[in-house]
Amino acid sequence: MFNIKDYYIYKRYIDELVRNQNLSSSPLLQDIFTKKDYEMLLQDVLTIINKNPYANLTTLRLLLFKRSGLKEIIDNFVKDTQITPGVVLDFGTYKTRDTVLCGKSQEYVMENGVMVPKPKAIEQDTIFDLASTSKLFTAIAILKLSENGLIDVFDPITKYVPEFKNLSDVTIFDLLKFRVMIVTDERVDKAKNKEEAERILFTVHKKEDQNFTNAYTDMGAMVLRYVVEKVSKMSFKDYVAATIFNPLGMHDTYLNVPKEKLDRVANENYSTIINRDGSAITRYDNVPGTPHDAKALAIGELDGIAPGHAGFFSTKDDMIKLGNSLAKGQILSKDTVASISDTATGFKDDDKYTRFYGSLVYLKQPDPNNLSVYPPLSGKAFMSPGFAGTTLCVDPVNEITLFIGSNRLHNRIYQIHPDQKKNIKVDEHNKKTFTLPNGEEKIICADFTRDKEVMVRLALELSLQYQLLEKIRPIDKEMHLVREL
Repeated sequence: MFNIKDYYIYKRYIDELVRNQNLSSSPLLQDIFTKKDYEMLLQDVLTIINKNPYANLTTLRLLLFKRSGLKEIIDNFVKDTQITPGVVLDFGTYKTRDTVLCGKSQEYVMENGVMVPKPKAIEQDTIFDLASTSKLFTAIAILKLSENGLIDVFDPITKYVPEFKNLSDVTIFDLLKFRVMIVTDERVDKAKNKEEAERILFTVHKKEDQNFTNAYTDMGAMVLRYVVEKVSKMSFKDYVAATIFNPLGMHDTYLNVPKEKLDRVANENYSTIINRDGSAITRYDNVPGTPHDAKALAIGELDGIAPGHAGFFSTKDDMIKLGNSLAKGQILSKDTVASISDTATGFKDDDKYTRFYGSLVYLKQPDPNNLSVYPPLSGKAFMSPGFAGTTLCVDPVNEITLFIGSNRLHNRIYQIHPDQKKNIKVDEHNKKTFTLPNGEEKIICADFTRDKEVMVRLALELSLQYQLLEKIRPIDKEMHLVREL
């Protein structure tokens, strides 16, 4: 039998979560999670308190953590399937947080043409390639200029950057919200130098067929970076440092990681693509501090040019600082932060959903097959995933944040041609490998994004459970527990 006061708090919290999840700008993103779903998710908190009436908060959190199955999922993710060499996961509320560390930031290095084991453990201060998680900086920069009255997001791009002559009928808002599909005449990542890459980027134009179901692209963020530079009269790198990184004390966030900190960067070198004929292309130039993204390199990231869509590096502490500052309305006003989750893309047609996006971020998706913000969070929650293995999730209403750092590309096959999938080997732990032409067996990480979502889901469920625990057993100071698996 539950304590009547605890049960009342539990029921009131569920009503609050139900209200919060419907704060979406789209009715299609409302009521995805039912009241019964919330009751099932949170009942463990009452059960554990009831069974352990004299336990302190640390013990209760440990019991909830054990009951969640998160440890087993992370162990499977890193040690069994080995889909990534290592992971750091930081999640919770402002007061109640967990950091979970598992695996390695490096497995091998190349010495004299030979791969040599040289393991390094994932640490709390490991620096990760943010890849597309960097887009959030671009969104914040644009929204900050808008807040300051320096731009109108409904103006055409050409008002601020006339060099994009083919975008006279495309607005800042269109690109911020992925409302239009834009393409270049040639591939930016094939440019021979940064001057050619910029020339190609300036050819960007609306795709003739705008009848798309998924408008996600790097191009919009790459264009918006120029808007920031033209209006602020600063390089994009300097602008985000002055307006985001420095005010928040994000002292481990860089476009170009200083030499003295390179040993802390998670290694993502030796990533492999398998071609149709079974041949392999492996990168050996993706040394720590070099972004994996080819467009970022083409634009001139190594020369200090921020491309807008990728290229930055950061730590879990810095990214949680950013997430919490957004949730608290510090770096942007709360109304502006709330607008990040407003969608201008998603709709339902012929019983099929298009994908829903916010301001260069991902939102909830009615189609469970699409990468989605976990439904129990509020309608204002958003996330910013990166191809190299990072994700930042922010719920500014429920005041919950999460960051994942991983080097999933290191010594892994991340892309395999469909014709070669029949040659994939799967062991009893669901570890997937492929035998390269030289006889080497290499692990496949192509399912990373999908499998990572199980870990995210459990961590966010725990965050909500911790928040209910805070309401039942109020605390004054932060309780941050670090777990090494």
